Amino acid sequence: MPSSPAYAFLSPLDANTAANDRRFATLDEVVATNVVERSQTDRARTLLVVDAACDLPAAWLREHGVCVLPIHVRVDGCTLIDGRDEETAVEFFASDHAGHDVAASTQPMTPADTCTFLLSHLTSEIDFALQISIASSRSRIYLNSLAAMQALTTPHNRARRELGRRDPFRSWVIDSGTGFTGQGVLVTEAVRLLDAGMPTPAVAARIRELAPQVHTLVVPKDLFCLYNRARDKGDRSLSWLGYNVAQRLDIKPVIHANAGDTRPLFKVRGHAEAIERTLELCTKHVQQGLAVPTICVSYAGPIDVIEAWPGFADLRAACEWRGVELLCSTMSLTGGVSVGSEAFSVAFATKRPVL
Repeated sequence: MPSSPAYAFLSPLDANTAANDRRFATLDEVVATNVVERSQTDRARTLLVVDAACDLPAAWLREHGVCVLPIHVRVDGCTLIDGRDEETAVEFFASDHAGHDVAASTQPMTPADTCTFLLSHLTSEIDFALQISIASSRSRIYLNSLAAMQALTTPHNRARRELGRRDPFRSWVIDSGTGFTGQGVLVTEAVRLLDAGMPTPAVAARIRELAPQVHTLVVPKDLFCLYNRARDKGDRSLSWLGYNVAQRLDIKPVIHANAGDTRPLFKVRGHAEAIERTLELCTKHVQQGLAVPTICVSYAGPIDVIEAWPGFADLRAACEWRGVELLCSTMSLTGGVSVGSEAFSVAFATKRPVL
C-alpha cells in the first residue's frame, strides 16, 4: 500500500452567520425565477463546499462545481487523502487494509490548512461561500471550517476591493447534523435551489431549516468495526455487551443519524434482511412524499452490487413514479473506515417520523 495515495477531487467552501437572510414566500416563486440566465443569479457567484465524508457521485460533484474539502485518513500508520475518488475507495474496501483489525482514524484539516485550501478556490467574482459540513458531533470539520472562513474573509475582501468589487463577501458554514448520504441530500437541494435562481442567503436559510428533517440510515456488516470506531469518537450507540450479543445472534442494527444524534433505529437478524427492511422503509417514505426530491444511496464497495438487492428495484420505481432523483455512489473512504466494508447507507428528508 503506498504511503500517501492521493484521493483528490474538488474542494469545499465554508460559512459563518446567516443574519438578515432574504427569503422567498414560496418555493414556486423561486422556481419561477429559473427564466433568469444562470450567470445573472447567485449560482455563478457562490462557492459551494462539502467535506469528503459526503456521499455523492464524484462525477455529480464535478458537474455541479461543488468543492470537496479533503479529509486525512490514517490506516496502519499510512496517511491517505480522501477527496471522493470512488475508484480508489472501491479498491481500498476490497483490500486487507479495510479489515476491522486494522488501526484506522480520520483527521480533519486544521483551520489554517482549511483557510489556505479555500482561498485557493476563491476568485474575485465569488461573493458567497456556502459549506455544508458533517455533523459537529462527529468531527471538528465544522468548527475548523468556521475558523477558516473567518480568517479568509479579510484577505478575500481586500483582494476584491483592489479589483473594484465593493460588496462584502459573505459566508455560511452549516452543520448538517448528519453525514454520509445525509449530507448528500442537503447538497443536492442547495444546488437545485441555486440553479432555480434562489439567492444564496435564502438557500443557506432553507438548508438550515431542512437539516433536522434529514434522516440517514446506515446498515453496517462488520459490527466490530462499527463498535471500535464509534468508541474512539465517544459514541456509545453500540455497547460492548450489545456488540457481543449481536455477534452471537447475527443481529444487525440499522443506525439512524438525525439532528446530531446517532442511535440504532431497529435491529434485524442478518445483513441482507437489515438492508431489505431499510429499503422498504425508504420506499414507503418516497411514496408518502419527501421534503426534498432526492434519495442518496451509498455502499462501501462496488456500487453495482446494490442493483441485485431485493427491494432496490421497488425503491427505484417509487422514485421514478414520484419524480425523486435517486443518486447512488461508493461510500466515502472516511465513512467506510468508520462503519466497515460492505456497509450500506441511504438518506432522505421528511417532516414525518422516520418510523
